[in-house]
Amino acid sequence: MKEKDITFEDELWKAADKLRKKVEVHEYKYVVLGLIFLRYLSYAFEEKRKEILNREAKSYPEEFKMQVAEDRDIYLANGTLYVPEKASWDYIKRNANQQNIGEILDEAIGALEDEHPKQLKDVIPKIYTKINLDHYDLAYLINLFSSIQFGLEHRGKDIFGRIYEYFLGKFTEAEGKKGGEFYTLRCLTKLIVEAIDVKGGRIFDPGCGSGGFFVSALEKLEREGIDTTSLAIYGQESKDFVWKMCKMNLAIRGTEGDIRIGDSYHDDKFFDLRADYVVSNPPFNDSGWDAKRVKPEDPRFKYGIPPENNANFVWIQHYIYHLAPDGKAGFVMANGALSAGGAEGAIRRKIIEDDLVYGILATPPKLFYTVSLPASLWFLRKSKPEHMKRKVLFVYAKNMFKPLSRRQAIFTDEHIAKIVKKFRMFESGEPEDRINELGFAKVATIEEIAKNGYVLTPGRYVGIKLEEDETPFEEKMKVYSEELSKLFEEEKELTGKVKEVFKALGWDV
Repeated sequence: MKEKDITFEDELWKAADKLRKKVEVHEYKYVVLGLIFLRYLSYAFEEKRKEILNREAKSYPEEFKMQVAEDRDIYLANGTLYVPEKASWDYIKRNANQQNIGEILDEAIGALEDEHPKQLKDVIPKIYTKINLDHYDLAYLINLFSSIQFGLEHRGKDIFGRIYEYFLGKFTEAEGKKGGEFYTLRCLTKLIVEAIDVKGGRIFDPGCGSGGFFVSALEKLEREGIDTTSLAIYGQESKDFVWKMCKMNLAIRGTEGDIRIGDSYHDDKFFDLRADYVVSNPPFNDSGWDAKRVKPEDPRFKYGIPPENNANFVWIQHYIYHLAPDGKAGFVMANGALSAGGAEGAIRRKIIEDDLVYGILATPPKLFYTVSLPASLWFLRKSKPEHMKRKVLFVYAKNMFKPLSRRQAIFTDEHIAKIVKKFRMFESGEPEDRINELGFAKVATIEEIAKNGYVLTPGRYVGIKLEEDETPFEEKMKVYSEELSKLFEEEKELTGKVKEVFKALGWDV
């Protein structure tokens, strides 16, 4: 990204951020992202309107040109949403200084919903009359987003897409862990999308958040000159407000996806879907996932039902179930899943023996807003080419990062390219001695992995001595704490029963 683009987005953020002290960030982000979206819809509509007047209406007499330009079917056929007058940005801008601008904005959203119920119903948050911002504040934001300029070298959706994504990232940074639940750093989504080499087909994220993986996939297709309509997008998200952000994020890029609200643990909205690409960044070590609600015949849990105190292998098996026969999965996972024992270890062993794992990557710390610990990236295939069978590529990238701040680090494009090159070499069948690189990459056989107790920590295989690649202390302590609490509860219950027996015998306790 060019430096001038960063400056442009950063200046917008600094200006908008002046009002954040008046409102909690989790509310303020809806105000700002909703206005960016309204501005984009009007921009896209006006651009298409000019095009229709110059092209479609060119041969019509003057008196009929405007009728053609208002024909809703023409916009629909061109993949553009028709924007009624009361929802247009010009109308909003003209009325920005009205005391009832909050009502005007909510009515504009209502008009858009009435016009396009399928695409926009309940997508744009109607909160402008409820939020703790007066009409001066709203006018300030409207004028700020009216100032967005489009150079000749840019397409409008590229500008809006970058602004939307930039603001999402800044809001996530401001919210910390809470914001990190719905946002994955762009460098990670890009790395995974590049590593599994997304082309056309079906892509599915069962915990899609704000849609970062979809955006990275669309950008990859555009870079490679592949028609973005060749990618069918499917997503599930459990939180309503995050679902809204994902829908807006896709619409700004001129595309749609089948994004549904639901709990992927127990309410799989895409039970029959088999995707060419499964991508995700699920919650780490999610406890209390309600294992007892799983039906014994649930086909997702072929390798066993994971323990109640950790849902990591719920997600992993969910991804496997939704893969097409030739499909690939790339996802983020807590490090504990690489080496956990017990029921999780048994599940991991079966997955490895079924030859589903083809890549494991160790990441540096501080790549996630939700946790500062390093994590891992897993890559799975339902069916491997002959030269990849019973082999796994391990990549150790813990020392490969660029610090942005004391709390945040990223992979650069150069880091991503170096990592992806190893995956391309492995998949193309290059000799292993050319792929293997001491301390960085190694192709290991399942027999080697079995000798290591089916542990998948990359450091074991690439030549790094055993260290923090093992289950992090914090993760172990979480499990131990939960097990200890369970023992205390059992002891309490047993003590109660003993007291009842003593009481029945007439003994004083």
